[in-house]
Amino acid sequence: MAHKTLATWIMATRPQFFTVTILPILLGTVIAWHLQGIFLPLYFGLSLLAGLFIHAGINVLNDYFDHLNKTDELNKTPLTPFAGGSRMIQKGMLTPIETYRYGMLLLAAAIGIGLFLVWVRGLPLLWIGLIGVLSGYFYSAPPFSFHSRGLGEVLVGLNFGILVVLGAYYVQTQTLSLVAIIAALPLAILVTAILYLNEFPDYAADKEAGKNTLVVRLGQMAARPIYALLILFSFIVIVLGVIFNNLPLLTLASLLVLPLGFFAIKTLYISYNKPIALIPAIKSTIMLHTLVSVLLILAFVF
Repeated sequence: MAHKTLATWIMATRPQFFTVTILPILLGTVIAWHLQGIFLPLYFGLSLLAGLFIHAGINVLNDYFDHLNKTDELNKTPLTPFAGGSRMIQKGMLTPIETYRYGMLLLAAAIGIGLFLVWVRGLPLLWIGLIGVLSGYFYSAPPFSFHSRGLGEVLVGLNFGILVVLGAYYVQTQTLSLVAIIAALPLAILVTAILYLNEFPDYAADKEAGKNTLVVRLGQMAARPIYALLILFSFIVIVLGVIFNNLPLLTLASLLVLPLGFFAIKTLYISYNKPIALIPAIKSTIMLHTLVSVLLILAFVF
C-alpha cells in the first residue's frame, strides 16, 4: 500500500470540482445581503465547510461504489482530471475500505455542522440537508443507485444548484426566497451539463458495468442534443429572470460567455466518441459554470 500524504487524502476528494459548491454558497449569501442587507460571516463560514464536506464525501463514496460495480476498473479511456473518478483505489493509494470510511467520515463532519446550523437557524435547513445527504449517498450506492436510473443528472442539478443556493440564503436570513431559486437555476442547469458531458468519455465503461446513465440509455450520438439544450436553457433562464425583474439587469453580462458554450457544443458534436478530444469541451463547461456564477454574484453585489 502506497504511503499516504495529506495530498493523497485531498486528491481523493476531487477538489477540481469544488467550485460547483463554493460559488452557489457565495451566490445564496450575496442574494441575502442584496435583498435583506444581512451578512453573518460565522454562518457563511459554517455553510461553506458543510457544503465542502458533503461534496467531498459524496465524491469519495462515488469512487468506492464505482469500484464495487467495476465501473472505474473497466474505464480504459485515457483519463483526464475530469473523468473516471480519482483512481485512488485503482492506483493502490487507498484500499476500498479506507475509501468508504473516509467518505463516511466526511459526510459525518458535514452532518455535524449541518445539525448545529439547524439548531441555531431553523428546521427548514434539516430538510434541505436531508435531501442533499440522502440523494448524494444513494447517487451511487445501492439499492437506489440513482445514477443508473437516469436520475443522477437531475439530482446533481437539484443539489449543487437549487438546494445549495437556497440553503446558504436561509442560513443568513431564516427565510426562503423565489429570487434565490431563480438565480440558482442557471447554475443547476450548468452543473448538470458538466456531469452530463462527463458521461460521454465514461460511456463504454458505464455501459459494460450496467451503470445506465442518461448517455448510456440514449447512446452517444442521440444524447448530444440534450447537452446543447442544457447550455442554451441556462442562458434563456437568465434572460427571462431579468425580463421578469427577478434578476438584476447586470446579470445579462453573462451572455458574453455564451461563445464558450457554443464551442463546447460544437466539440461534443464532432468528438462525442473521442474522450481525449472532449477535454476542451469539459474544461469549457466548467469554465462556463464558474464565469456565469461569478457574474451572477457580482450582479447582486453591485
